[in-house]
Amino acid sequence: MSVQTSRLTREPTAWTRPLQLIVAVGSVLTTIGTAIVLGYVTPEAIAWAFPGRTIDELAGGLTGFHVSGVIFLIANTVGILALWNKAWVFYFVLVLDLAQGIGFLTFDREAAGLRGLGVFASVLTDGGGGLLGLVMLGFLLRYRTAWAWRRAERH
Repeated sequence: MSVQTSRLTREPTAWTRPLQLIVAVGSVLTTIGTAIVLGYVTPEAIAWAFPGRTIDELAGGLTGFHVSGVIFLIANTVGILALWNKAWVFYFVLVLDLAQGIGFLTFDREAAGLRGLGVFASVLTDGGGGLLGLVMLGFLLRYRTAWAWRRAERH
């Protein structure tokens, strides 16, 4: 008596590689944007928005912002690994980018003292990340697997 077993395999779709490339390039852009924001948000650059505070007070208040910014900077670089075709990279970047999208909707750039390049970099990072997260979510809902792979049954 022989027992037949079936195994699920994955086949790439026309969207698998383009999605990986989009995520990798988007991750490069959000990494650059995060680095710009971190470099731009200094006590001196935002002092105009907080006229009653000293530079030292502002510097102390920025510590948490800079720590979280460095964490996001490192996390954004993970998306560059999209070309490795690993599911964990897909899900990591999906959650990260959706979180950045929430930041786009909730972070008040003017109240934080951002101007010019700082605003642009923040919108690029948070808005671009959020948009990329929505694109990835759409592919996940459509294909029900990371990186828009098609499930196939092999006998």
